[in-house]
Amino acid sequence: LAWDERGRLWAAETVDYPNEMTPDRVGNDKIKILEDTDGDGKCDKVTVFADGLNIPTSLTFSRGGIIVAHVPDFLFLKDTDGDDKADVREVLNTGWGTGDTHAGPSNLRYGFDNWIWGAVGYSSYSGVVGGEQKRFGSGVFRMKPDGSALEFMHQFNNNTWGLGFNSSGDVFGSTANNNPSFFCGIPATAFPTGKKGMSAKMIATDRSFHPITPNIRQVDAFNNYTAGAGHALATSAAFPESYRDKMAFIGGPTGHLLGMYEMIPTGAGYKAKNAYAFLASADEWFSPVAAEVGPDGHLWVADWYNFIIQHNPTPSKGRGGYDAKNGKGNAHVNPNRDRGHGRIYRVVWEDAPKSKIKSLAGATDNQLVAALDSDNLFWRHTAQRLLVDEAKKGAVPGLKKKVTAGGIGAIQALWSLKGIGALDPETHQVALMSKDSALRRNAINALGNDSAALQLFFDTAVVQDEELIVRLAAFNKMVQFKDQKTIVRAAKELIKDFSNASEPWLSQSLRNAGAGPVQRGPFKLGKELLVNGSFEKLSGDFAAGWTGRSFRGAAQHKLANIARTGKYSIEISADKASEWGVTMNVPIDMNSEYELSAWVKTENVGGGGRGALLYVSAHPDAPGSNGIKGTQDWTQIKLRFNSGSQKVASINCLLGGWGVSTGKAWWDDVSLRKVEYETITGDESEVTKGDVERGKKIFKTHPIANCARCHAVNGEGGPVGPALDTIATRKQEDYILESLVDPGAAIAEEFQGKVSPMPPMGVLLTQQELADVMAYLMTLK
Repeated sequence: LAWDERGRLWAAETVDYPNEMTPDRVGNDKIKILEDTDGDGKCDKVTVFADGLNIPTSLTFSRGGIIVAHVPDFLFLKDTDGDDKADVREVLNTGWGTGDTHAGPSNLRYGFDNWIWGAVGYSSYSGVVGGEQKRFGSGVFRMKPDGSALEFMHQFNNNTWGLGFNSSGDVFGSTANNNPSFFCGIPATAFPTGKKGMSAKMIATDRSFHPITPNIRQVDAFNNYTAGAGHALATSAAFPESYRDKMAFIGGPTGHLLGMYEMIPTGAGYKAKNAYAFLASADEWFSPVAAEVGPDGHLWVADWYNFIIQHNPTPSKGRGGYDAKNGKGNAHVNPNRDRGHGRIYRVVWEDAPKSKIKSLAGATDNQLVAALDSDNLFWRHTAQRLLVDEAKKGAVPGLKKKVTAGGIGAIQALWSLKGIGALDPETHQVALMSKDSALRRNAINALGNDSAALQLFFDTAVVQDEELIVRLAAFNKMVQFKDQKTIVRAAKELIKDFSNASEPWLSQSLRNAGAGPVQRGPFKLGKELLVNGSFEKLSGDFAAGWTGRSFRGAAQHKLANIARTGKYSIEISADKASEWGVTMNVPIDMNSEYELSAWVKTENVGGGGRGALLYVSAHPDAPGSNGIKGTQDWTQIKLRFNSGSQKVASINCLLGGWGVSTGKAWWDDVSLRKVEYETITGDESEVTKGDVERGKKIFKTHPIANCARCHAVNGEGGPVGPALDTIATRKQEDYILESLVDPGAAIAEEFQGKVSPMPPMGVLLTQQELADVMAYLMTLK
């Protein structure tokens, strides 16, 4: 399924699938335009745009026509006289495998980067594009709309039949063999030439599906996704808030259902939580194989509607009751395969707002720019495609304003400028320094690979972004820059940061960029973060900063006059089964490890819950300690958790936990401390006392970390940052060092912004060079 700029549904319809493959690739299949002309929600007009096709498996719009996956070719079909009939037919490229019709290319769609993206199974691709031999299979690819370039982007290990983007441009997919959700973290283009590694990773924490009928047929991975297809996300305001940009829809035709997974940001990537079936049927023919968000913002579902769903393995008398043969498409021949039915559903949220856009056909430049603010990713992408396809130069001023202003349309405005060839360094820098992390990482992806791009890259310190997924985009980009000497040095410094070294995506990406192996060294606990963990400071008749919280049931909490240390502790008691806590919210750093501990005393604690424990609420992993039951004297309990994207930890002294409890418990000496690890890389070298003259030379002439570009001393230098005359008198040495090593952590008062426009010297310079620069700066009195 796909929709044009007029909001009309186009469908690739195949009756020849799976085995009626013709030698000349002329068959009985069609591309149809389906319209609802009277607004009753049902198709009442059908136009055949193209016929004579033989098993088309996908289509998408480009350059005024459509691109069709039609193995072994990708075709470009276009209507030039306005009769909705294709009168142009070109072969964009050839080499797509014909060995198995259920393992070919699928899921074609217009990408954020103005390329055409798609998925392909194990039938693979082998051919020449742009003078280069290409071979790949089972993963995600992208292609220039005119077919002149083709790149394999993300490798997976089996028959890939799902692809989808969220509104930030992150890439996800699914496979037909027991993997309903994977995340595409590192493009294959971000690996050094000839090297392969983890570019996509399964993120589904539970692969099971949940049919509503026992009448299902599977041949392997029973009760799991054995025919997963599609991975569209809820990218419009026509879904409830809890769905938007979180829920992905995966076809499970062998279970007669459309499954749903919640995409949860985790580290530099995601995990996918099974949200069970979004749509399910007891009809044994119900076979959802595609679901996409349409121009109205609702979810449209393609139901293959077939009794025989599995392609293979081939039945035999011992397995299936009869000896079958495989046809030309490598599917077993079965007279029960239906070739006459297919259904399309539209699933509507009753409270959804109506789409403000009905069509963008013939839209002016200003109308296309305005459409980038649509609450439906479909229209934002469609407007971007039209702006780029038609090279709308008149839209450039409006696009630049939209990037600068930020907001929902800024990402598509950025990529529209990139596609038109009008993305200037000033606008690009604004995007790299945006408060919106999604815009920042798209701006990173939009960078070139020359020296100007490298300077812009380091000037905005994206390699030290507080969001790990932004760092991942930055680290992936590093491999592509031409100045690999600078990149390798930066990678070796960045891997020393434990938050980079301990995150699988980040560490892999840095190794791609030249970082060596890293080991986790010893740790120490940082300063105490709880201001009243022993409950000695009071506010009224309770501990200051702490509040009671009812999860369920009816318990009591109070300040108790018994304590392990000091005078007071917190007491929670429940005569009836309850889950009750006392909580405090504590500011924490993102993507860091913390240790939470407390001393607990219990009296007759029982029930189905864990007992008396510590719990971190409002955290995607719901970290909780072991509980204490029965009657126990003061016992210490501990747990460690990673903050991920959380900036606040909601600490709970909890009675119950994953169930309800009764009895009485006391908590004292609650502690929260950051776990600080050393990293050992083998690159550490001895640092001597800083040399002023060497530091002055670096300050003025370093190719990237040239401070004088932006800062003046004695009237010489750039005007971007504050002048550094007398800085040694005005600022403490520790502050100056922090400004060099991590500019984002110590933004100068004179500069207003969330992100510092200063290169991270701690990444670009060796420890000796950093000491030299510091020695020079300390002479500026």
